[in-house]
Amino acid sequence: MNYRNRVFVYIINGDHLLVFDHVDFPEAGTQVPGGTIESGEIPEAAALREAREETGLNDFSNPVLIVRQKMDLEPFGKQEVIDAWFYHLQYEGERKARWRHAEQTPADGSAQPILFELYWKSLDQEVQLHGVDGLYLEQVREQVNK
Repeated sequence: MNYRNRVFVYIINGDHLLVFDHVDFPEAGTQVPGGTIESGEIPEAAALREAREETGLNDFSNPVLIVRQKMDLEPFGKQEVIDAWFYHLQYEGERKARWRHAEQTPADGSAQPILFELYWKSLDQEVQLHGVDGLYLEQVREQVNK
């Protein structure tokens, strides 16, 4: 069983959530930015780093922790346990409808960049996220609607 420390980042602009699809791996499903916390890195820094690496954007607020939870990913088809930090970030820049961005430092260590198709989903609509990505979306909706 593998063990990793991970962050998941809900990026909000107005009443919209930033999501992405893997261009070359559509079976990965719709996701939010996130990834592995590097050795010696604090979770808040990892959340900002992953947000920047996976989106190409920079104008983010400080991360707000929603929850930290240990999870067994076996129900999602992975032989892995993660210690997960879920964060909420505000994006204050221009909200483009859709764009592509290549992550240059994939977590699997490969030299091949991963191409993402990013877009905004209204929080008024149903948002289907892959795996554990959507576990705390309702808490983000509540924060936005305050």
